Amino acid sequence: MSISIHKSIHQVFFTPACAALALGLALPAAADLGELAGSFQTELEELAAAANQRVYDRLLQQGCVDPVRDPGGEGGGGEGEFVSITQEGDFCTGQTLAVFANVRELVHTANELTGSGPTEFSLGLGLEELGFALRWTSAEEFAAQGSLSSSFVNGQLAGLASRITALRRGSRGFVMSFGAGEELQLAGRDRRLGGGASADGAEAAAAGQWSKWGGFINGSYLFGEKDPTELEPAFDFDGREINGGIDYRLDPNWVVGLVFGYQEQEADFDADIDVVEARIDTDGFSLMPFVLYQSDDWFFSGSLGYQSLEFDTERSIRYASLNPNVESVDTVANSSTDSDVLSVYTTAGYTWRLQEQFRLEPYLSLEYQDISVDDYRERDLLNDGFDFLVPEQNIESLETVLGLKAHYVSSGSWGVVNPFVDVQWRGQQQGDSRGIRALYASAAGLTEAESFVIPTDELDSEYFVYTVGVAAVIRGAAQSGFGGPAAGGIQAFINWRFIESLDDYDQDVISFGVRYEF
Repeated sequence: MSISIHKSIHQVFFTPACAALALGLALPAAADLGELAGSFQTELEELAAAANQRVYDRLLQQGCVDPVRDPGGEGGGGEGEFVSITQEGDFCTGQTLAVFANVRELVHTANELTGSGPTEFSLGLGLEELGFALRWTSAEEFAAQGSLSSSFVNGQLAGLASRITALRRGSRGFVMSFGAGEELQLAGRDRRLGGGASADGAEAAAAGQWSKWGGFINGSYLFGEKDPTELEPAFDFDGREINGGIDYRLDPNWVVGLVFGYQEQEADFDADIDVVEARIDTDGFSLMPFVLYQSDDWFFSGSLGYQSLEFDTERSIRYASLNPNVESVDTVANSSTDSDVLSVYTTAGYTWRLQEQFRLEPYLSLEYQDISVDDYRERDLLNDGFDFLVPEQNIESLETVLGLKAHYVSSGSWGVVNPFVDVQWRGQQQGDSRGIRALYASAAGLTEAESFVIPTDELDSEYFVYTVGVAAVIRGAAQSGFGGPAAGGIQAFINWRFIESLDDYDQDVISFGVRYEF
């Protein structure tokens, strides 16, 4: 009797193969998902096929069994029937059996497509549909956690940059340099307008005529979409963001402050657009202390910040079976985890006065992010064994920013309006693809070697960010009494920030806010 043993069953201890030998049964010919390597549509499907095959092989080694055919049946002739082989102290029970049943269905489907090996639990799918089923098991949605964390930090850094610009314009504790009335006359003394802000106002603040304290609050609505790639699925996202803060002017040149922020965002993965379906809800907060230095022409600012986000993920696993003896898969895996971000921001620039009302500001910035996503375990709501255990993830980003901002000021008895345009070139210094590991959580005996490796797209090496907007002085600050500090100034702004040349992403941010001087 010729016996063909599955290529992964080679251990010395008692295995189903040994049991088959003891019963005089012939094992099915060696066949698996590996026979289809190179035939799937995407790299992600290839990786999911390899991972599911490794899980199948490992569980076979540990004691799970596939049916094998008794070559002669009870009478010793004919093809016989499939019989199950078990061993004393059966290992393959409960959730381990559920995981094995899932991967066995995928392996048997491959066997049917290649014409070798057991097929009793085949899903009856073609190659393309098998690839889709593999993607449903691959948890590719996890890749979005890194990009959502980075997007939140970028939004907070944009809010910080907006605040620093306002301070350089004379906001917080003294009116803008381009104020109405007498302030407008001061703006004519061009040499005294330090870095675009009112040096006269700064000196007045230092002398106690204007309040050294200030506060602000900004709101933003962000929305966009990500196109599908070979490694990451498509999703739409939208969110609401608030940032605000306080600051204190130490002297005419130095300001220190603290910016805080909060964001709620939703990312939806639609199976009608791409294969997978999921939803990720995020809540995040941010704290960024900062310092600003400005002279007549030069300015510098820096911040060391901390951000934290909470992710609540609902991931569907759903694919069909055309085999009447095998049920289709339709379940949901939920998870919650947190990410912590250390962010560093520095910028330096120069104010170039072309005219009294028109200025250009070239600047250079460095933005660094160190993102850590905590380990977590999913919960399969139907206990079907599709939940994953995901270890901690670490992500780094370093962007160099070259920017040019153009301001134009229009003033009159009705107030002051300051339209502006900001153009940024961004270069990513640490944009390599990373691999997220995920292991079936419900099966006993699995090791890191049986993990899925979920790769992410490489970050774009360069892209552009454009911002257009307008700021206005609605009411100037005033002194409550002779010699007392001035307060009560109100300024408002709105801007539109959008990203170009960022592969597979389309993102817009609409920001608005009111600044109150106190």
